[in-house]
Amino acid sequence: MIYIISACVLIPSAFILYMIYKAHHDTIDYRTIKVTDLSSEFNLFFISDIHRRKVRTETLRSIKENVKLVVIGGDITEKGVPIERTRENIRKLKEFGAPIYFVWGNNDYEALPSKIYGLLISEGVTILTNNNHDILIGSQTISLMGLDCCQHSEVLMDLAMKNVNGFYTILLTHDPSAFYETEEEFQNKVDIVLAGHTHGGQIRIFGFGYFEKGGLTKLHNTKIFVSEGYGYTRLPFRLGTRSECHVLTFKQ
Repeated sequence: MIYIISACVLIPSAFILYMIYKAHHDTIDYRTIKVTDLSSEFNLFFISDIHRRKVRTETLRSIKENVKLVVIGGDITEKGVPIERTRENIRKLKEFGAPIYFVWGNNDYEALPSKIYGLLISEGVTILTNNNHDILIGSQTISLMGLDCCQHSEVLMDLAMKNVNGFYTILLTHDPSAFYETEEEFQNKVDIVLAGHTHGGQIRIFGFGYFEKGGLTKLHNTKIFVSEGYGYTRLPFRLGTRSECHVLTFKQ
């Protein structure tokens, strides 16, 4: 009898500890994105859905690639997270020595957006809110567009793409569903979408979860890359998904 009771206690406890471990064990996802006629390859560091977590310095310092851009896909924080933790995370990302770009997530707006805005500006982060920014890579211009899908009831893709004329276009949006809601004429002008929000379902039972797993897919001629996120929401658990950040190498 005592063995049965012990098993009933130990097995669920071990399962919970495993899910906590998965929620805090970092994975760096390295991917190559092929771009026709790109004259100079570049590395982009992408992280999304940090939420309550502290970004691990050792994870970032293990990246040996020369990072040209740092992109944050929203939910850098959430309600109840100390603002200084967010500042500390930003400063860790600044150690790459690369410009940082940010798009708002739904949890950022549920926190204190005015304080977050002030923090990001003071730390030199470029906020993309239905606008775009041109970046010179070698002799070519890359257009980085930010679509704010969390504050507005309608997707303002026309504003995000206004006057875009880069050789290659990257759309940053927190929720990937926002891209699917846009008209096809706008979709066809985007080369790749970077998004988060879904956490890959965060907890998947026998492969099934509330959201699809993250990864790279395609719609028409547009690549869509969805991160499973660095942090977690509500409970510090993951199952069948991973805590991840990404080094994306764009090359011909």
